[in-house]
Amino acid sequence: MLGRDFDDEQKLPRVIIYSGKGGTGKTTVSSSTAVALARSGKRVLVMSSDPAHSLSDVFDVSLSRTDPKEIEKNLYGLEVDTIYELKKNMSGFQKFVADSYKNKGVDSGMASELTTQPGLDEIFALNRLLDEAHSGKWDALVLDTSPTGNTLRLLAYPEIIIGGNMGKQFFKMFKNMSALAKPFNSSTIPDQDFFNEVNVLLKQMEDINQFILRPEVTFRLVLNPEKLSILETKRAYTFVHLYGINIDGIVINKILPTSKTVGDYFEFWSDLHRKYLMEIDNSFYPTPIFRCELQRSEPIGPDALYDISKFVFKEDAPDKIFHTGKNFWIETGKDPVTNLNRETLCIHVPFLNDAEEVKVLRMGTDIVVTIDRLQRIITLPRALYGLEMQEFLKEKDTLRVLFKEIPSSEKPRLELNVDKGVLNKLRQSRKMEG
Repeated sequence: MLGRDFDDEQKLPRVIIYSGKGGTGKTTVSSSTAVALARSGKRVLVMSSDPAHSLSDVFDVSLSRTDPKEIEKNLYGLEVDTIYELKKNMSGFQKFVADSYKNKGVDSGMASELTTQPGLDEIFALNRLLDEAHSGKWDALVLDTSPTGNTLRLLAYPEIIIGGNMGKQFFKMFKNMSALAKPFNSSTIPDQDFFNEVNVLLKQMEDINQFILRPEVTFRLVLNPEKLSILETKRAYTFVHLYGINIDGIVINKILPTSKTVGDYFEFWSDLHRKYLMEIDNSFYPTPIFRCELQRSEPIGPDALYDISKFVFKEDAPDKIFHTGKNFWIETGKDPVTNLNRETLCIHVPFLNDAEEVKVLRMGTDIVVTIDRLQRIITLPRALYGLEMQEFLKEKDTLRVLFKEIPSSEKPRLELNVDKGVLNKLRQSRKMEG
Protein backbone atom coordinates (compact mmCIF):
# COMPACT_ATOMS: atom_id res chain seq x y z
CA MET A 1 0.00 0.00 0.00
CA LEU A 2 1.41 3.39 -0.98
CA GLY A 3 1.02 6.63 0.89
CA ARG A 4 0.14 9.82 -0.94
CA ASP A 5 0.89 13.49 -0.75
CA PHE A 6 -1.93 15.84 -1.67
CA ASP A 7 -1.62 19.49 -2.53
CA ASP A 8 -3.64 21.49 -0.01
CA GLU A 9 -4.27 24.12 -2.68
CA GLN A 10 -5.61 21.58 -5.19
CA LYS A 11 -9.13 22.41 -6.30
CA LEU A 12 -11.44 19.58 -5.36
CA PRO A 13 -14.75 18.59 -6.94
CA ARG A 14 -17.98 19.33 -5.09
CA VAL A 15 -18.57 16.56 -2.52
CA ILE A 16 -21.99 15.92 -0.94
CA ILE A 17 -22.37 13.30 1.82
CA TYR A 18 -25.90 12.11 2.59
CA SER A 19 -26.80 10.34 5.81
CA GLY A 20 -29.90 9.51 7.80
CA LYS A 21 -31.82 6.87 9.69
CA GLY A 22 -32.34 3.61 7.85
CA GLY A 23 -35.39 3.65 5.60
CA THR A 24 -35.69 7.44 5.23
CA GLY A 25 -34.85 7.32 1.51
CA LYS A 26 -31.33 8.73 1.54
CA THR A 27 -30.28 6.42 -1.33
CA THR A 28 -33.11 7.85 -3.44
CA VAL A 29 -32.19 11.45 -2.53
CA SER A 30 -28.47 10.80 -3.13
CA SER A 31 -29.13 9.20 -6.50
CA SER A 32 -31.56 11.92 -7.59
CA THR A 33 -28.94 14.56 -6.73
CA ALA A 34 -26.35 12.74 -8.83
CA VAL A 35 -28.70 12.35 -11.82
CA ALA A 36 -29.62 16.05 -11.78
CA LEU A 37 -25.96 17.10 -11.67
CA ALA A 38 -25.02 14.71 -14.50
CA ARG A 39 -27.86 15.97 -16.69
CA SER A 40 -26.69 19.55 -16.10
CA GLY A 41 -23.46 18.60 -17.89
CA LYS A 42 -21.21 17.71 -14.94
CA ARG A 43 -19.23 14.49 -14.68
CA VAL A 44 -20.53 12.80 -11.52
CA LEU A 45 -19.70 9.74 -9.43
CA VAL A 46 -22.31 8.50 -6.95
CA MET A 47 -20.93 6.08 -4.35
CA SER A 48 -22.40 3.92 -1.60
CA SER A 49 -20.59 2.99 1.62
CA ASP A 50 -23.57 1.07 3.02
CA PRO A 51 -22.75 -2.67 3.27
CA ALA A 52 -26.38 -3.32 2.26
CA HIS A 53 -25.88 -1.55 -1.07
CA SER A 54 -29.02 -0.40 -2.90
CA LEU A 55 -27.60 1.91 -5.58
CA SER A 56 -27.86 -0.94 -8.11
CA ASP A 57 -31.50 -1.40 -7.13
CA VAL A 58 -32.51 2.25 -7.37
CA PHE A 59 -30.82 2.69 -10.77
CA ASP A 60 -31.94 -0.77 -11.92
CA VAL A 61 -28.42 -1.59 -13.17
CA SER A 62 -25.60 -3.81 -11.98
CA LEU A 63 -22.75 -1.75 -10.45
CA SER A 64 -19.16 -2.78 -9.77
CA ARG A 65 -17.75 -2.91 -6.25
CA THR A 66 -14.20 -2.10 -7.35
CA ASP A 67 -14.42 0.38 -10.27
CA PRO A 68 -16.90 3.11 -11.28
CA LYS A 69 -19.39 1.97 -13.93
CA GLU A 70 -21.23 4.25 -16.35
CA ILE A 71 -24.99 4.48 -15.70
CA GLU A 72 -25.79 7.10 -18.32
CA LYS A 73 -23.97 10.03 -19.94
CA ASN A 74 -21.78 11.83 -17.33
CA LEU A 75 -23.07 9.61 -14.51
CA TYR A 76 -21.07 6.77 -12.91
CA GLY A 77 -21.81 4.58 -9.90
CA LEU A 78 -19.72 2.58 -7.43
CA GLU A 79 -20.74 0.36 -4.52
CA VAL A 80 -17.60 0.32 -2.37
CA ASP A 81 -16.51 -3.21 -1.40
CA THR A 82 -15.01 -2.47 2.01
CA ILE A 83 -13.67 -6.02 2.40
CA TYR A 84 -11.75 -5.63 -0.86
CA GLU A 85 -10.47 -2.19 0.22
CA LEU A 86 -9.41 -3.57 3.61
CA LYS A 87 -7.43 -6.45 2.11
CA LYS A 88 -5.81 -4.16 -0.46
CA ASN A 89 -4.71 -1.66 2.18
CA MET A 90 -4.05 -3.72 5.32
CA SER A 91 -2.87 -7.20 4.34
CA GLY A 92 0.09 -7.06 6.77
CA PHE A 93 -2.16 -5.87 9.59
CA GLN A 94 -4.64 -8.66 8.89
CA LYS A 95 -1.88 -11.28 8.81
CA PHE A 96 -0.53 -10.23 12.21
CA VAL A 97 -3.99 -10.23 13.81
CA ALA A 98 -4.88 -13.62 12.26
CA ASP A 99 -1.56 -15.15 13.39
CA SER A 100 -2.12 -13.80 16.90
CA TYR A 101 -5.53 -15.48 17.09
CA LYS A 102 -4.16 -18.76 15.67
CA ASN A 103 -1.36 -18.74 18.27
CA LYS A 104 -4.11 -18.61 20.89
CA GLY A 105 -5.69 -21.77 19.46
CA VAL A 106 -8.43 -20.09 17.39
CA ASP A 107 -9.45 -21.95 14.22
CA SER A 108 -7.77 -20.44 11.12
CA GLY A 109 -11.12 -19.72 9.44
CA MET A 110 -12.46 -17.96 12.51
CA ALA A 111 -9.14 -16.09 12.94
CA SER A 112 -9.47 -14.76 9.38
CA GLU A 113 -12.98 -13.47 10.10
CA LEU A 114 -11.80 -11.75 13.30
CA THR A 115 -9.23 -9.69 11.39
CA THR A 116 -11.98 -7.41 10.07
CA GLN A 117 -11.74 -4.79 12.81
CA PRO A 118 -14.97 -2.84 13.52
CA GLY A 119 -14.91 0.58 11.87
CA LEU A 120 -12.04 -0.02 9.46
CA ASP A 121 -14.47 -0.75 6.63
CA GLU A 122 -15.99 2.73 7.07
CA ILE A 123 -12.52 4.27 7.08
CA PHE A 124 -11.66 2.68 3.75
CA ALA A 125 -14.98 3.75 2.26
CA LEU A 126 -14.11 7.38 3.07
CA ASN A 127 -10.55 6.74 1.91
CA ARG A 128 -11.89 5.61 -1.49
CA LEU A 129 -14.01 8.77 -1.65
CA LEU A 130 -10.87 10.81 -0.95
CA ASP A 131 -8.93 9.02 -3.71
CA GLU A 132 -11.71 9.65 -6.22
CA ALA A 133 -11.91 13.32 -5.19
CA HIS A 134 -8.19 13.76 -5.91
CA SER A 135 -8.27 11.75 -9.15
CA GLY A 136 -9.25 14.71 -11.31
CA LYS A 137 -11.94 12.64 -13.07
CA TRP A 138 -15.05 14.19 -11.50
CA ASP A 139 -16.85 17.52 -11.21
CA ALA A 140 -18.96 16.23 -8.31
CA LEU A 141 -19.07 13.28 -5.93
CA VAL A 142 -22.16 12.12 -4.04
CA LEU A 143 -21.78 9.63 -1.17
CA ASP A 144 -24.73 7.59 0.07
CA THR A 145 -23.69 6.41 3.53
CA SER A 146 -24.84 3.63 5.80
CA PRO A 147 -27.53 4.43 8.43
CA THR A 148 -26.76 7.32 10.79
CA GLY A 149 -25.18 5.34 13.62
CA ASN A 150 -22.61 3.76 11.32
CA THR A 151 -21.94 7.11 9.64
CA LEU A 152 -21.18 8.76 12.96
CA ARG A 153 -18.77 5.94 13.71
CA LEU A 154 -17.28 6.46 10.26
CA LEU A 155 -16.54 10.09 11.16
CA ALA A 156 -15.37 9.41 14.72
CA TYR A 157 -13.33 6.26 14.16
CA PRO A 158 -10.21 7.98 12.73
CA GLU A 159 -9.98 10.16 15.81
CA ILE A 160 -10.69 7.29 18.19
CA ILE A 161 -7.88 5.20 16.66
CA ILE A 162 -5.43 8.09 16.58
CA GLY A 163 -6.43 9.26 20.05
CA GLY A 164 -5.28 12.81 19.34
CA ASN A 165 -1.68 13.93 19.69
CA MET A 166 -1.21 11.73 22.77
CA GLY A 167 -2.22 8.66 20.76
CA LYS A 168 0.30 9.44 18.02
CA GLN A 169 3.11 9.75 20.57
CA PHE A 170 2.11 6.47 22.22
CA PHE A 171 2.16 4.65 18.89
CA LYS A 172 5.66 5.95 18.13
CA MET A 173 6.86 4.80 21.55
CA PHE A 174 5.25 1.36 21.09
CA LYS A 175 6.88 1.00 17.67
CA ASN A 176 10.34 1.78 19.13
CA MET A 177 9.86 -0.61 22.06
CA SER A 178 8.66 -3.37 19.71
CA ALA A 179 11.78 -2.98 17.56
CA LEU A 180 13.93 -3.63 20.65
CA ALA A 181 11.83 -6.58 21.85
CA LYS A 182 11.35 -8.27 18.45
CA PRO A 183 14.55 -10.41 18.55
CA PHE A 184 13.52 -11.91 21.90
CA ASN A 185 9.89 -12.78 21.16
CA SER A 186 9.32 -12.71 17.41
CA SER A 187 6.01 -14.61 17.44
CA THR A 188 4.04 -12.01 19.41
CA ILE A 189 5.67 -8.76 18.29
CA PRO A 190 4.41 -7.09 15.06
CA ASP A 191 6.83 -6.97 12.12
CA GLN A 192 7.78 -3.89 10.10
CA ASP A 193 4.95 -4.38 7.56
CA PHE A 194 2.43 -4.06 10.39
CA PHE A 195 3.87 -0.74 11.57
CA ASN A 196 4.26 0.56 8.01
CA GLU A 197 0.60 -0.12 7.27
CA VAL A 198 -0.62 1.37 10.55
CA ASN A 199 1.54 4.45 9.90
CA VAL A 200 -0.06 4.87 6.48
CA LEU A 201 -3.49 4.27 8.03
CA LEU A 202 -2.86 7.07 10.54
CA LYS A 203 -1.80 9.35 7.69
CA GLN A 204 -4.91 8.44 5.72
CA MET A 205 -7.09 9.23 8.73
CA GLU A 206 -5.47 12.63 9.05
CA ASP A 207 -6.10 13.18 5.33
CA ILE A 208 -9.76 12.19 5.78
CA ASN A 209 -10.22 14.53 8.75
CA GLN A 210 -8.74 17.42 6.75
CA PHE A 211 -10.73 16.46 3.66
CA ILE A 212 -14.18 16.50 5.27
CA LEU A 213 -13.46 19.98 6.66
CA ARG A 214 -12.76 21.40 3.19
CA PRO A 215 -15.29 24.03 2.02
CA GLU A 216 -16.18 21.90 -1.04
CA VAL A 217 -17.46 19.11 1.24
CA THR A 218 -20.87 19.35 2.91
CA PHE A 219 -23.09 16.98 4.83
CA ARG A 220 -26.85 16.59 4.32
CA LEU A 221 -29.24 14.71 6.59
CA VAL A 222 -32.32 12.91 5.30
CA LEU A 223 -35.25 12.24 7.64
CA ASN A 224 -38.97 11.48 7.64
CA PRO A 225 -41.54 13.55 9.57
CA GLU A 226 -41.69 10.98 12.39
CA LYS A 227 -40.64 11.22 16.03
CA LEU A 228 -37.87 8.59 16.03
CA SER A 229 -36.41 9.92 12.79
CA ILE A 230 -36.36 13.48 14.18
CA LEU A 231 -34.66 12.40 17.42
CA GLU A 232 -31.94 10.48 15.59
CA THR A 233 -31.39 13.36 13.18
CA LYS A 234 -30.99 15.78 16.10
CA ARG A 235 -28.25 13.56 17.56
CA ALA A 236 -26.52 13.36 14.19
CA TYR A 237 -26.86 17.13 13.73
CA THR A 238 -25.14 17.74 17.08
CA PHE A 239 -22.42 15.17 16.39
CA VAL A 240 -21.53 16.46 12.93
CA HIS A 241 -21.33 20.05 14.18
CA LEU A 242 -19.08 18.88 17.02
CA TYR A 243 -16.67 17.65 14.36
CA GLY A 244 -16.69 21.01 12.58
CA ILE A 245 -18.33 19.66 9.42
CA ASN A 246 -20.65 21.94 7.45
CA ILE A 247 -24.27 20.78 7.17
CA ASP A 248 -25.78 22.74 4.30
CA GLY A 249 -29.19 21.10 4.11
CA ILE A 250 -31.86 18.92 5.71
CA VAL A 251 -34.10 16.87 3.39
CA ILE A 252 -37.52 15.79 4.68
CA ASN A 253 -38.64 12.82 2.61
CA LYS A 254 -41.85 10.78 2.28
CA ILE A 255 -44.21 13.58 3.39
CA LEU A 256 -47.86 12.59 3.04
CA PRO A 257 -49.93 14.98 0.90
CA THR A 258 -52.40 17.30 2.64
CA SER A 259 -55.29 16.42 0.36
CA LYS A 260 -58.55 15.60 2.14
CA THR A 261 -59.36 12.87 -0.36
CA VAL A 262 -57.12 10.17 1.13
CA GLY A 263 -59.53 8.97 3.80
CA ASP A 264 -59.62 9.19 7.62
CA TYR A 265 -56.73 6.78 8.17
CA PHE A 266 -54.22 8.73 6.08
CA GLU A 267 -55.61 12.12 7.15
CA PHE A 268 -54.51 11.28 10.72
CA TRP A 269 -50.97 10.64 9.51
CA SER A 270 -51.04 13.70 7.26
CA ASP A 271 -52.01 15.90 10.23
CA LEU A 272 -49.25 14.31 12.33
CA HIS A 273 -46.74 15.01 9.56
CA ARG A 274 -47.76 18.70 9.54
CA LYS A 275 -47.04 18.92 13.27
CA TYR A 276 -43.62 17.31 12.88
CA LEU A 277 -42.79 19.54 9.90
CA MET A 278 -43.19 22.59 12.13
CA GLU A 279 -40.94 20.98 14.76
CA ILE A 280 -38.26 20.25 12.14
CA ASP A 281 -38.37 23.84 10.83
CA ASN A 282 -37.90 25.20 14.35
CA SER A 283 -35.26 22.66 15.44
CA PHE A 284 -32.81 22.96 12.56
CA TYR A 285 -33.00 26.69 11.78
CA PRO A 286 -31.05 28.32 10.09
CA THR A 287 -30.05 25.22 8.08
CA PRO A 288 -32.16 25.17 4.87
CA ILE A 289 -34.95 22.58 4.82
CA PHE A 290 -35.95 20.76 1.62
CA ARG A 291 -39.18 18.77 1.28
CA CYS A 292 -40.32 15.89 -0.87
CA GLU A 293 -43.79 14.33 -0.76
CA LEU A 294 -44.33 10.59 -0.95
CA GLN A 295 -44.61 9.73 -4.65
CA ARG A 296 -47.42 7.78 -6.31
CA SER A 297 -44.93 5.18 -7.59
CA GLU A 298 -41.49 3.91 -6.65
CA PRO A 299 -38.72 6.15 -8.04
CA ILE A 300 -36.67 3.52 -9.90
CA GLY A 301 -34.39 4.49 -12.78
CA PRO A 302 -32.67 7.75 -13.77
CA ASP A 303 -35.79 9.45 -15.20
CA ALA A 304 -37.85 8.94 -12.02
CA LEU A 305 -34.89 10.00 -9.89
CA TYR A 306 -34.50 13.17 -11.96
CA ASP A 307 -38.13 14.04 -11.17
CA ILE A 308 -37.39 13.58 -7.46
CA SER A 309 -34.54 16.10 -7.68
CA LYS A 310 -36.98 18.68 -9.05
CA PHE A 311 -39.35 18.07 -6.12
CA VAL A 312 -36.49 18.50 -3.63
CA PHE A 313 -34.40 21.35 -5.05
CA LYS A 314 -36.93 23.09 -7.30
CA GLU A 315 -34.92 25.48 -9.54
CA ASP A 316 -31.75 25.41 -7.38
CA ALA A 317 -28.65 23.55 -8.52
CA PRO A 318 -28.32 20.48 -6.24
CA ASP A 319 -24.58 21.10 -5.75
CA LYS A 320 -25.06 24.63 -4.46
CA ILE A 321 -23.66 25.17 -0.95
CA PHE A 322 -26.88 26.27 0.69
CA HIS A 323 -25.50 27.22 4.11
CA THR A 324 -22.18 27.86 5.86
CA GLY A 325 -21.36 28.68 9.44
CA LYS A 326 -18.54 28.67 11.98
CA ASN A 327 -18.36 25.67 14.32
CA PHE A 328 -15.13 26.62 16.13
CA TRP A 329 -13.63 30.00 16.95
CA ILE A 330 -11.43 31.66 19.59
CA GLU A 331 -12.31 34.82 21.51
CA THR A 332 -9.43 36.79 23.06
CA GLY A 333 -9.62 39.01 26.15
CA LYS A 334 -8.13 39.97 29.49
CA ASP A 335 -8.97 38.62 32.93
CA PRO A 336 -10.59 41.59 34.74
CA VAL A 337 -8.91 40.66 38.06
CA THR A 338 -5.36 39.63 37.08
CA ASN A 339 -5.16 41.48 33.72
CA LEU A 340 -3.58 38.31 32.28
CA ASN A 341 -4.50 36.99 28.83
CA ARG A 342 -7.59 34.83 28.62
CA GLU A 343 -8.65 32.83 25.57
CA THR A 344 -12.02 31.19 25.04
CA LEU A 345 -12.42 28.24 22.66
CA CYS A 346 -16.01 28.41 21.40
CA ILE A 347 -17.67 25.29 19.99
CA HIS A 348 -21.06 25.48 18.26
CA VAL A 349 -23.10 22.51 19.56
CA PRO A 350 -26.76 22.42 18.47
CA PHE A 351 -29.24 21.24 21.15
CA LEU A 352 -26.58 21.74 23.84
CA ASN A 353 -29.18 22.91 26.35
CA ASP A 354 -31.02 19.58 25.94
CA ALA A 355 -27.93 17.58 26.98
CA GLU A 356 -28.10 15.92 30.39
CA GLU A 357 -24.32 15.51 30.78
CA VAL A 358 -21.54 17.74 29.47
CA LYS A 359 -17.86 17.22 30.35
CA VAL A 360 -14.61 18.75 29.12
CA LEU A 361 -11.26 17.26 30.18
CA ARG A 362 -7.76 18.48 29.30
CA MET A 363 -5.36 15.81 28.04
CA GLY A 364 -2.03 17.36 27.09
CA THR A 365 -2.55 19.26 23.84
CA ASP A 366 -6.07 17.82 23.44
CA ILE A 367 -9.41 18.23 25.16
CA VAL A 368 -12.01 15.48 25.41
CA VAL A 369 -15.58 16.78 25.01
CA THR A 370 -18.40 14.48 26.16
CA ILE A 371 -22.04 15.36 25.47
CA ASP A 372 -24.33 12.59 26.71
CA ARG A 373 -23.34 9.57 24.55
CA LEU A 374 -21.26 11.59 22.08
CA GLN A 375 -17.54 12.11 22.58
CA ARG A 376 -14.90 13.99 20.61
CA ILE A 377 -11.16 14.43 21.06
CA ILE A 378 -10.24 17.95 19.89
CA THR A 379 -6.61 18.90 19.30
CA LEU A 380 -6.13 22.43 20.60
CA PRO A 381 -4.81 25.29 18.47
CA ARG A 382 -1.16 26.04 19.25
CA ALA A 383 -2.18 29.38 20.77
CA LEU A 384 -3.75 27.46 23.68
CA TYR A 385 -0.92 24.98 24.33
CA GLY A 386 0.77 27.07 27.05
CA LEU A 387 -2.45 28.15 28.76
CA GLU A 388 -4.27 26.46 31.62
CA MET A 389 -7.85 25.27 31.12
CA GLN A 390 -9.95 27.07 33.70
CA GLU A 391 -13.59 26.03 33.20
CA PHE A 392 -16.29 25.48 30.61
CA LEU A 393 -19.68 27.12 30.25
CA LYS A 394 -22.87 26.38 28.33
CA GLU A 395 -24.41 29.38 26.57
CA LYS A 396 -27.42 28.39 24.45
CA ASP A 397 -25.90 26.39 21.56
CA THR A 398 -22.28 27.31 22.32
CA LEU A 399 -19.85 25.43 24.55
CA ARG A 400 -17.27 27.93 25.84
CA VAL A 401 -13.98 26.50 27.17
CA LEU A 402 -11.96 29.13 29.05
CA PHE A 403 -8.15 29.11 29.13
CA LYS A 404 -6.05 31.48 31.25
CA GLU A 405 -2.42 32.57 31.16
CA ILE A 406 -0.31 31.16 33.99
CA PRO A 407 1.33 33.94 36.08
CA SER A 408 5.12 33.90 35.72
CA SER A 409 5.49 33.39 39.48
CA GLU A 410 3.52 30.13 39.23
CA LYS A 411 5.24 28.72 36.14
CA PRO A 412 7.42 25.70 36.98
CA ARG A 413 11.12 26.50 36.89
CA LEU A 414 13.17 24.23 34.67
CA GLU A 415 16.51 23.40 36.29
CA LEU A 416 19.31 21.36 34.73
CA ASN A 417 20.58 18.92 37.32
CA VAL A 418 23.86 17.29 36.27
CA ASP A 419 25.35 14.26 37.97
CA LYS A 420 28.99 15.31 38.54
CA GLY A 421 30.20 11.70 38.43
CA VAL A 422 28.66 11.18 34.97
CA LEU A 423 30.05 14.53 33.82
CA ASN A 424 33.60 13.59 34.95
CA LYS A 425 33.40 10.26 33.10
CA LEU A 426 32.37 12.07 29.91
CA ARG A 427 35.31 14.44 30.24
CA GLN A 428 37.73 11.54 30.79
CA SER A 429 36.41 9.69 27.74
CA ARG A 430 36.86 12.80 25.57
CA LYS A 431 40.48 13.14 26.78
CA MET A 432 41.16 9.47 25.92
CA GLU A 433 39.63 10.00 22.43
CA GLY A 434 41.81 13.08 21.99
